Amino acid sequence: MSTLVIVSFLKYHMLKRIGYPVLSRKTGLTTNRTFRLSSASPEKINETIAGNLSDLEEILKYNAGRGWRLFRVGSSVIPFASHPINTVSWRTEFATKLSEIGKYVKKTGLRLSMHPGQYTVLNSPKPTVVSNALKELEYSSQFLDAMNLGKSHKIVIHLGGVFGDKEKSTIRLIEQITSLNNRVHERLVIENDEVNYSPVDALRVAAATGIPVVFDNLHYSINPGNGPLEDILGQVFSTWSKQDGLPKVHFSSQAVGSRPGKHAEMANKKEFDLWIRRWSAIGDFDLMVEAKAKDIALDHLDIHL
Repeated sequence: MSTLVIVSFLKYHMLKRIGYPVLSRKTGLTTNRTFRLSSASPEKINETIAGNLSDLEEILKYNAGRGWRLFRVGSSVIPFASHPINTVSWRTEFATKLSEIGKYVKKTGLRLSMHPGQYTVLNSPKPTVVSNALKELEYSSQFLDAMNLGKSHKIVIHLGGVFGDKEKSTIRLIEQITSLNNRVHERLVIENDEVNYSPVDALRVAAATGIPVVFDNLHYSINPGNGPLEDILGQVFSTWSKQDGLPKVHFSSQAVGSRPGKHAEMANKKEFDLWIRRWSAIGDFDLMVEAKAKDIALDHLDIHL
């Protein structure tokens, strides 16, 4: 172990895993290549899946070699997986490759997650929107299941909209989460957002449904809700059971001159260190750095665990 690695580990001793989402800017590898719906065909879908899984395997090897053991897989790793246009039996056709990737993940102590997009809204008053959200969550769960990964490999969603009545929307969300099948429920985690739902709102849903909360620092800075930060962080961390794995948190800095909540290219080091100290005061955790520069931002932070 190099001196750099030892120093970094001692400095961030409560931080156990660190990573970034979807693609590597340094290598050009991505888990999220896709195409227009009008171009979809079984052949095109198969070709794209093969490319995404090949890049996923290479990204994980690249990351593991740098001590970055947390990674978010792009939701389009299986293109249009929750759409009727995709008739490919991808779990069967790519079973060997998925199993190999899963074995590598477990062997190296990596942790994966998925984060379905903005249209995955469980508390929408529109049944079609909810139905599509459920399909997307089912697909995400199936993908992680296909790699034989345990419950600590999570699916992250935001709580959704308020649709003119936040209380009713919160109740709808609780009802939808409670009715999920066990395979999806045990992987699901909710994240506070910068507009509608603060960490305290997320904690309410967590208490009613038994699912963990992901704390996002940038969203909190814009929409903190009520209560002392230390108390909120303690409650958030306590939503994670041993079976869920370590608490996951998200870090990003605000892009200067942009709308509130937009991620900056890089992570502000002073702000980063502040949040590391805050989270470390509560306990061990895994950290997703959501900088636009992806692995380039991690290189600049110079953390290897």
